[in-house]
Amino acid sequence: MNMKKEKKIKINYITYIKNHYIPTTVNMKKWILKSLLAELSSQINIIFAGKKRIRTLNNKYLNNDYPTNVLTFPNNDSELLSGDIVLCPEIINYESKKYELSTNLRWAHMIIHSMLHLQGYDHKIKKDRLCMESIEVKILQDMNYGNPYERI
Repeated sequence: MNMKKEKKIKINYITYIKNHYIPTTVNMKKWILKSLLAELSSQINIIFAGKKRIRTLNNKYLNNDYPTNVLTFPNNDSELLSGDIVLCPEIINYESKKYELSTNLRWAHMIIHSMLHLQGYDHKIKKDRLCMESIEVKILQDMNYGNPYERI
């Protein structure tokens, strides 16, 4: 009997904000697991931050002095796939309305996008961006979400 090995993951949720919609931990874990492209043991910190905090992090680590929807910080010193994903619910929820996307599609996209960053993908050059977007769209479509890039 060939049994599929279950992906092992530890997820820590850290919240610094109030009064903004955040998806359930069940949904976030589902999106994270769908985003794991290899059978890796993983430890992920999901951090919910306000616009001021994410702007400070974006400026400090990427020299971008503006708030953003998500930042990803891989922990390359670990044997595990690990790192921090910092999400700004206020911006993500605003973007779902702005781009006329379901809230869960926008959140799933941000989690999947971040998980791909933790696994070494980036979008600095066009070829890499197109590859990353293709993987994101496939994962989202496998979960019956639409293609977010059709509206953005």
